[in-house]
Amino acid sequence: MAVVSTLKATRSGRIAVHLDGEYACTVGDALLVRLGLYVGLSLTDEQVEELRSEASAERALSDAHRLLGHRARARAELGARLAARGHSEPVVRRVLAHLQADGLLDDEAFARAYVADGRRLRGWGTERIARELGRLGADPAAVQAALSDAGANAQADELQRALQALSKQRPGAPAEAARRRAYQLLVRRGFSTTVAYDAVRQWSASMSADPEEQT
Repeated sequence: MAVVSTLKATRSGRIAVHLDGEYACTVGDALLVRLGLYVGLSLTDEQVEELRSEASAERALSDAHRLLGHRARARAELGARLAARGHSEPVVRRVLAHLQADGLLDDEAFARAYVADGRRLRGWGTERIARELGRLGADPAAVQAALSDAGANAQADELQRALQALSKQRPGAPAEAARRRAYQLLVRRGFSTTVAYDAVRQWSASMSADPEEQT
């Protein structure tokens, strides 16, 4: 048995719980009420273990909300970040399941949003988007589904975005060196070699046909 000897408010607004004069954990007001804690309450060993477990989960959930407040994250990435902050594997699994049930953690939605932003805002090709999503720990099946959402026009859309990426480029002299630089630019942005080749060929041809380039 252990007795709640002190409940002391911290600077963060949370409550430090002491059992038998020793610090046990820190909890929020909601958990304090839910567990019915008060000074003088006697707790069994099982109740003490529950208190520590609930406090750990509450702290991990708070950390998770702060991380998600900065930007959306894949499940694996968020789990790794929580583990790096010292949260145990069981607690991390519990928090991830809670967030997923609440709709705050969804690899499919995360991948779809990342694909859309990568294409529209960053001008990236499919290969780079896939690499970045893999680096961020997104579920491979979710990544594949997001990349397939474009449907039958995906290849044509990819080519148009590659041409857009080259729209401000101008061939230099010699032309072959300019084409090589343009090709390398597209590959760095994650366009496939096939799309990069076709885009550079069309871009080069359009520049050669531009009257301003011929003066």
